[in-house]
Amino acid sequence: MKIQPSRDEFHRLAGEHTVVPVWTEVLGDLETPVAAFAKLVGDEPGFLLESVEHGERWARFSFVGRDPSATLVLRNGELSVTGDLPADVPTDRGILAAIESLLEVYSSPAFADLPPLHGGIMGFLGYDVIREVEHLPDVPHDDHGLPDAVMSVIGSLAAFDHWRQRVYMIESVPTHGLDTAELDDAYDRASVSVLAGVDRLAQPLPYLPVEPPTKDDDVPELRSTMPDGMYQRAVDVAKEYILDGDIFQVVLAQRYDLE
Repeated sequence: MKIQPSRDEFHRLAGEHTVVPVWTEVLGDLETPVAAFAKLVGDEPGFLLESVEHGERWARFSFVGRDPSATLVLRNGELSVTGDLPADVPTDRGILAAIESLLEVYSSPAFADLPPLHGGIMGFLGYDVIREVEHLPDVPHDDHGLPDAVMSVIGSLAAFDHWRQRVYMIESVPTHGLDTAELDDAYDRASVSVLAGVDRLAQPLPYLPVEPPTKDDDVPELRSTMPDGMYQRAVDVAKEYILDGDIFQVVLAQRYDLE
């Protein structure tokens, strides 16, 4: 199976960029992104990106990501990092500063043969990340222990091109500061990982057909974080602030919990 780019081209690109993709492509007629996610990611950290155009048509590309090269987690103002980051990326000034620095360092070549997303940073920023920018009072009680932000540097990616019926198995290889021998090792590891991903994609997936849900199905009981009437009162207060000129926009939200 052909691995791209060639070793020599990989070395050349590594001299100009800090991250270089290594990939192969396979036919994707019989594969779906959801099935690929189950095979490639399973219960491990990963993501599935799909979208719809004009409200009724699947978009051309879907993406399944796994095995990030680095992950940044913000929790209660403390930033922790797993994996490898460039040495000049700060980890003591919050996640926004780390992302800004990482994006300044991150440079990857564009390939006409690849989908538009083949590397980068993926994750989420929660509302409380604003506290890195603004000094806000009344830190809400954390009753779930979830992180305020998680951002990962994409490592392995399966990119679906539904129009061409292709799946691109891509490894984003950090190349910053590597010498010739280290680049050879990185290229070899990426090639092995790409082919291992193809093998995993070829594995059969147990499938048990089930009926789709209907409107008559029982649904779990929902519990709101706001008692009856509290959300409506918050809307009225927000309107008063807007009329007084204190704010021009506000996002009100309530959380629903279910078993």
